[in-house]
Amino acid sequence: MNKSVFQNNQRVQQALMHSQINRNIMKNNLSADPNIKPEEIVVESDNMQQTIHINPNQDYQRVIPQVIMPSVFKGNRQQLKHLAGFMQKKSPHFIQGFQKKYCILENRKLSYYNPEKKTLLEGSLNFDLQDYQYSEQRNSQNKIIEFKLIPKGCEKEFIFKNENLQELQNWAQAVQEHLNQSDGKTKQMTFLSKTPKFWKHYQFSNLQVQEECDNGDIVLFKSKDRFAATTRVLLGSEFDHVGILYKENSQLYVYEAVQTGVGTFRWDYLKQQEWYKFYEKVCIRKLNYAQKNEYGVQKRFLEFINDNLGNDYSLNIGKFFRFTSTIKKPNDNEQGEKKRSYFCSELVAKAYKEMGLLDQLKSSTRYYPNDFTQEKQLQLLQGATLSPEFLVIFEG
Repeated sequence: MNKSVFQNNQRVQQALMHSQINRNIMKNNLSADPNIKPEEIVVESDNMQQTIHINPNQDYQRVIPQVIMPSVFKGNRQQLKHLAGFMQKKSPHFIQGFQKKYCILENRKLSYYNPEKKTLLEGSLNFDLQDYQYSEQRNSQNKIIEFKLIPKGCEKEFIFKNENLQELQNWAQAVQEHLNQSDGKTKQMTFLSKTPKFWKHYQFSNLQVQEECDNGDIVLFKSKDRFAATTRVLLGSEFDHVGILYKENSQLYVYEAVQTGVGTFRWDYLKQQEWYKFYEKVCIRKLNYAQKNEYGVQKRFLEFINDNLGNDYSLNIGKFFRFTSTIKKPNDNEQGEKKRSYFCSELVAKAYKEMGLLDQLKSSTRYYPNDFTQEKQLQLLQGATLSPEFLVIFEG
């Protein structure tokens, strides 16, 4: 097999970009150089090597990227204490005073929820995305009786207390540890403070996505190009593209169906290659499923990813009118499901079917990108749920 090796070759790395704006880069760049027509191209950089397989009998856009030596993401920050429980938070309305909230402190985020509906978010402070000033008030016995967080560059105050002073000491100490380990403090970030009521929504830093996301989590894209805007209008969706996340060797990948076919790319490329600039918004929805990590569930999910890598992309009017799934058994002369073509949301729906989370009889073609948004409240099986949308912040 012919093989060409490019050291830090920017044009070949750009060829992997799945944005509609850049889908023709590889075809144009390869055909511009008649000496580069290999069946296999190896792209090398400082920390990874990537092989791109090209079928010479088909269009050069038929590309299947495969990472063969991924650089494994390893968090270099210490493990921080996880806390969950009730505290009192001071209301911005003077008459209401302090109100009971269910609070969770994890991975440099302090979030508080409705005390009755513990999944109903009322506020989220992401220390990796904003620098906070910490202060505390003590009594005559030098015990902390309340602590305060103020986003730098903002007049908003978040004041917490607890009737159990020992528990409050634990919370105050843990909050300071999370603050001191955060990017917001070390990089003195203040851009969130310019966003009105930013605490009302979940936020994820790019780094937190790599640390916290796992197999089966959903990623939603709102692209900037005109084709994507037309797609959103036709599908009645804020987002024009959806993919599904999975991990391999501790590295996070996006599995998706785009016009070049079903493929995968490393999540950190969005930041490293600045692909995020092609999107108005990128959001994450985490899959909450008690059996998510069971061997059988993971086996079916990962086999589906491997079996369908490189399949065709397809979006046509006929799919919109297919209401039930077609169960097709492969015979000796065909590969059956492996040759199936996919639209982006169809691929994600089929992956969830493999995990046992969606109705097997409802056709995967009946799912569109907006079905995986928070607004649509997709009903999953086996008690599984999707989290609210986390807005991913790539700046900083």
